[in-house]
Amino acid sequence: MPFRDSRTAKNLLISFSAEAQARTRYNFFAGRAREENYIQIARIFDETAEQEYEHALRFFKFFNGGELEISWPFPAGVIEDTRSNLLSSAELELYVHGTMYRLFAEIAREEGMTRAAETFDAISVAERHHERIFRELAENISVGRIFSRPEGTVWKCLGCGYLHTGAEPPTKCPACVRPRGYFELLGKNW
Repeated sequence: MPFRDSRTAKNLLISFSAEAQARTRYNFFAGRAREENYIQIARIFDETAEQEYEHALRFFKFFNGGELEISWPFPAGVIEDTRSNLLSSAELELYVHGTMYRLFAEIAREEGMTRAAETFDAISVAERHHERIFRELAENISVGRIFSRPEGTVWKCLGCGYLHTGAEPPTKCPACVRPRGYFELLGKNW
């Protein structure tokens, strides 16, 4: 069967669309996190958005122009508070790696398109990691662990690199006077 007539071709294009939408969604959520002074979480959303861009590019490169019609339900979404955005993002990532890409990889294998199946499998590894990080960050917000850890924790200012040791970061950076939201755990041990 010609590639363009395969279910795998349509699934690759659906995946391209899903990754492009996820990228934009995570950029929206980064903006909300900044508004709520969760700068580290905003950066994680932006970093994840860049990773989704790379996934979209990988799927896009399977094609050489032309047109294909696709149909797939995509979440319309809403921008909520950061914790809710993290949880909805985790659910989306779970769906992508646990259902969508698993099914698409099976179909690609059935159609003899090993490279496409391997691509779905490889990208699923990153999506599982995204889900885990989003869930951990949401839990940290729920239990008040974003800016509170055991004594001796090292916090780094994301603005200027100032290091502070303590159970909590300072309310503002003594070096650049950015607010507490600019501090993250050194080494990103969420």
